Amino acid sequence: MTSTNPRPQSVAALLAAERERYRDRTPNSERLADSLRSFVPAGVCSTYRAYEPYPIHADRAEGATLYDIDGESYLDFALNNGTQLVGHAHPRLSEAAKVQIDQGTLYTRPSELLEFAARPLIDRWEAIERVRFTNSGTESVMHATRLARAYTGREKIVRMEGAYHGAHDPGLVSKMPPVDRAGPADDPRPVKESQGVPDGVPENMLLAQYNDAESVERLLREHGSEIAGILVEPACLNLGLVEPEGDFLFRLRELADEYDVVLIFDEVKTGVKLAPGGGAEYYGVQPDLVALAKAIGGGYPVGAFGGRRELMSLIADDLEDETASGAAHYGTYNGNPLALRAVGVTLGEILTTEAYDHVTTLAERLADGYRDVIDDAGLEGHVVTAGSQGMVYFTDKRIRTFRDWGAIDEEFHEAYWLGMVNRNVLPHPHDASQQWTVSVQHTAADIDTHVTAFADLASDLAAVRQ
Repeated sequence: MTSTNPRPQSVAALLAAERERYRDRTPNSERLADSLRSFVPAGVCSTYRAYEPYPIHADRAEGATLYDIDGESYLDFALNNGTQLVGHAHPRLSEAAKVQIDQGTLYTRPSELLEFAARPLIDRWEAIERVRFTNSGTESVMHATRLARAYTGREKIVRMEGAYHGAHDPGLVSKMPPVDRAGPADDPRPVKESQGVPDGVPENMLLAQYNDAESVERLLREHGSEIAGILVEPACLNLGLVEPEGDFLFRLRELADEYDVVLIFDEVKTGVKLAPGGGAEYYGVQPDLVALAKAIGGGYPVGAFGGRRELMSLIADDLEDETASGAAHYGTYNGNPLALRAVGVTLGEILTTEAYDHVTTLAERLADGYRDVIDDAGLEGHVVTAGSQGMVYFTDKRIRTFRDWGAIDEEFHEAYWLGMVNRNVLPHPHDASQQWTVSVQHTAADIDTHVTAFADLASDLAAVRQ
């Protein structure tokens, strides 16, 4: 596995060498990328999926392995942005999906599958008394924030600078903004990421800093009568894996109660992956509303949002509360039977207590392996892990808030990521801001293979950091 080529002398040279090796290994992906650009902008269906020189083009996936169109196989710890905690094509889930396909994939009418999918969510989250289904994390967050506004009669939402909350217009405000446009950390300026976001959207998004409860309290003191809710990931997973420090989440709960605003946990990425009840269970703090997607459906397109009864009763077509003023929630594909069956099987039959024991044991094994390699190679870096999730930071500086992100050498991390891909391991989704997921179908041997690949790459990484 070890390369016999001369060792690169700089980060740029290492990255160039890994890109050249990548091209040599994936000519079919390169040809297909060129072809697809004629039909689909950038050749991908989500802007995030495009990267230099071009993405791997998939052929199939099974268990813990992704196969590309060049005949290469990769141990997969990216798992479609962490969606597949169950792994690829889990036999039990595939069997259930095939049964449902024969019974129909869309009803637009309620069925017993609604309870089959809703009950395990309500059982896992203390905060969820009622739940509605959507098709994505973006929709789940969008509806949760709309519900918070309907409940309070206010319009502004406090969110954390640098967090990602979906592709709807408010979600594209200050998601990893350029610091030179973002203003000071104690008074950040909202920055639109995309053209086409109306100028008025940022006015209703108030920016605080993750792990800084005082920044949230300051906004509540100044704008409390205008604020509908506080939107936060329990752990910030748009900065790798940044966990809440001290009483940060507890303090947000107190502030939400004190100022009568809605505390919304965006658990699209943390939900069921840190613990059965997501970040709320893992960190011991319950919100008023929870937005979910990704891992709850085992790889099928589904989302959900739920919360306390008095909030959820504001949804316009809740027939039990005739006095509700109404918060719209529509969608032809919402709660389609294929997605509902996937949720019920994933949560009720696959993600068991034994499954969580398995993934957390392997996640710790992976983190420990990385730590040993970092120490042996003399690399600067540290590893953070929580539940099935983990991330390596090639810096000794602890990342607490978005404004710490400047400590990350993204070119160096890109060389690491491509180097791992060239060693047949997808270490995590592309980009230094992401994190790895250990699935129920990974084995101890898979973990050791991942660590061995990192050890093989580590000497090159260390050499360009001398």
